[in-house]
Amino acid sequence: MRRLGWGLTLLLLPLALFGWGQVQHWRADTAQEQARIIRQWLAAPSDALLQSLPWAARKQLNGRLDRREALQAQLAVLDADRHWLGVRKWMASLSGWLALAALLTGVGAWLRLRVDAWRALRSAHYLQGRMTANWLVLGRWLSAYLILLASSLCLSLLYETSLGLSHAAQGGLTVLIVVLPLTSVLLVCMRTLWRLRQQWPGMSAPSASFLGRQLPRQAAPALWRWVEGLAAQLHAPVPDHIVVGLDQGFFVTSVPVVLQPGGSLLNGRILYLPLPCLAAMSQAEAASLIGHELGHFRRRDTERGSEICARFSLMCAHYQAMLGADSAPPWAVRPILWMAGQFLHHFQVAVHHWGRAQELLADRAGAEVGGPKLFIQALLRAIALGRVIDGLLLARGGEGLPQALALHLQRTPLQLGEEALALTITHPFDTHPDTATRLQNLNILLDPQLLQAALRVPSSDDQRWFNELCLAPDGSADGKAAGGVARDFT
Repeated sequence: MRRLGWGLTLLLLPLALFGWGQVQHWRADTAQEQARIIRQWLAAPSDALLQSLPWAARKQLNGRLDRREALQAQLAVLDADRHWLGVRKWMASLSGWLALAALLTGVGAWLRLRVDAWRALRSAHYLQGRMTANWLVLGRWLSAYLILLASSLCLSLLYETSLGLSHAAQGGLTVLIVVLPLTSVLLVCMRTLWRLRQQWPGMSAPSASFLGRQLPRQAAPALWRWVEGLAAQLHAPVPDHIVVGLDQGFFVTSVPVVLQPGGSLLNGRILYLPLPCLAAMSQAEAASLIGHELGHFRRRDTERGSEICARFSLMCAHYQAMLGADSAPPWAVRPILWMAGQFLHHFQVAVHHWGRAQELLADRAGAEVGGPKLFIQALLRAIALGRVIDGLLLARGGEGLPQALALHLQRTPLQLGEEALALTITHPFDTHPDTATRLQNLNILLDPQLLQAALRVPSSDDQRWFNELCLAPDGSADGKAAGGVARDFT
């Protein structure tokens, strides 16, 4: 309801300024009409003319015998302000039109936003090609909205200031009590406009940063041959880089990645392998999950999907920076924040929709490696391991994580109940469907035997196959370093 109120300000602010402009125009028009009537009365006195004077002017004449002198004094004041009356009337008219233009701009921006989001939900090609452009266009619409709104408010304040200065002798400067507080609203509009112009277009190229270590081909040739064999089986491109780390699951990406703590930059197709999981599942299970990730390469999801998700994350970060910690931003800023939030809300639906479709197709690629049942077994095991690994990372950080995980799994069996059907596997870029949807997609039932296999205690083969695969066949120093990566990574 609070955000809905923010949306209503998109309409209420321009309407309030439009109404204020109309009142100001009426006041200037009434003053001009008053001067015309007084001149007519001075030329030919008539009670009918006096009755057509504004109420305030008639009140000054009540009970006075020197009406002519009183009306001449009023006319003198009006004639002295005659030039500025015309200027104020023009300012009031322009202020009203600018407020109306701001209203139409705000409504137009919202309608365009909804149309763009509708098209993105129905076309992955449109989402991938136009989302960033739509975000930048929205920034320009909102800048125009703020410019029109600030211009209308500025003209209204100038009108009141001019009127107060013209009637300073009659106490007109008291209008500054109204003008000065509203000046702060104008300053908020200008500051927000400056931030929009400076920050909104600054959509840098998407990138990511992870704790990890690259395994070059010369350091782990057997691992690379194994991955290449999986890629050949699936008719998928081979990764350009293989990275191992502690704090992520299996994933692939094509956005630039900065590896920490070294700070090296990797470009191209990147396959990320989680060491803790690799030390607690079989090689066949790992092959199924890697097959799922290579399936993204086969469909070029990483070139498109991961970049879309990365850019969407940048937009969300930009929105949070604009929102800040203030739960009650100024009125003039609320329409901007509401509109940006609406964009992210509606485009998030499209991003999740197409990301979900990509994941279900990649699941079929993973099932091609060892069969659908083995893939689901590996998926459930990765989910169960992920919960344990997250707890260990929270408790002790990355120090000695593989050893701590092995000890924990020997003492405490993995656990997954019926809630596993609603769980999703973690991923830094894409949105995975829940497990129940993925089971249905592959036509697999979650029976006790499958769950038992997924939650088994790691065998000695599970714990050593990856290190053995990383060993260089010639026993070189590079190969020994690669083989010991799971032991000394931290």
